[in-house]
Amino acid sequence: MRKIHLPDLRSLALALRIGLCLLLFGIAPAVHAQPKPSFSASYEVFPFQNFKDPEIGLRDAKVHTNVMSFGGSYPLVFSQGKTILVNELFYQRRDFDYKDFPEGDPALNHLHAAHYMLMLQQTLSEKWSLWALVMPGLASDLEAKLSIDDFNLQAAAIFVRQFSERFSLGFGAAYSTLFGVPLPLPVLVFDWNNGSNLMAEGSLPSNLEFWYRPGPVLDLGLLLEVDGNNYRGDPSIYEVPNPEFRYSVLTFGPASRIHLSQWLHLEVKGGMLTSYHFEFWDGNDKVGTFDLKPSGFLAVGLQFGR
Repeated sequence: MRKIHLPDLRSLALALRIGLCLLLFGIAPAVHAQPKPSFSASYEVFPFQNFKDPEIGLRDAKVHTNVMSFGGSYPLVFSQGKTILVNELFYQRRDFDYKDFPEGDPALNHLHAAHYMLMLQQTLSEKWSLWALVMPGLASDLEAKLSIDDFNLQAAAIFVRQFSERFSLGFGAAYSTLFGVPLPLPVLVFDWNNGSNLMAEGSLPSNLEFWYRPGPVLDLGLLLEVDGNNYRGDPSIYEVPNPEFRYSVLTFGPASRIHLSQWLHLEVKGGMLTSYHFEFWDGNDKVGTFDLKPSGFLAVGLQFGR
């Protein structure tokens, strides 16, 4: 029987959407709002899951994942707000646990991702603005000495039109080396509110959010989100010359945001982990693909600022 290294991803199309999700981190909520310094921390828990279509011997095998994330941003404002530079640092760690694998637990225990983002918001006219960003990143198991293969680069240019005080729409293109196939990708971002207690925002095709505010300290939402990355591994551990882990999750469900103060916010979200995939690659050669069954999930986050 072929040795199982880890669970797995389904298609390049979904992988490219993951890259777009990371690339557009933080754009949609601030389409027509001047950004402020912020710091956030979150923790996600995914329960033990069986394989969706298990190979022989893996019918009882289960995988458990925890995800810890930290991020911070600091804007620099010039020309009375017409030019804004946002500096952002982000770090994420994924931890894996296993149960009932007949040949012992897979070698993968931790994956790390980090990026620095420099984003320019330039006002072009009363209605139009330009958003441009570049984001070098790192995605690795950090078990071996770092090489150029552990790093990636993403960039985007988006033109945003403010139709009114309540609605902005942006379109443009993104570039990513995250999955080894540099391609221009279409980008659509929007931000809408009804002036009182309803809001919708999105960075398509990666995430979509709807929010309702029943009172000044509470927001209730419904979220659709894609997350993931392309990680490099240590060849001495995974027994191939150029190991890569192409990971993605698609989640959907309710969320609540509690405004503890003007600068401190607590967010709790849950619902269904509708898609959970890994692909294990050796350079350009796919070694294995494994899907996990859908399940519930829970995430708790704390944000200071904005």
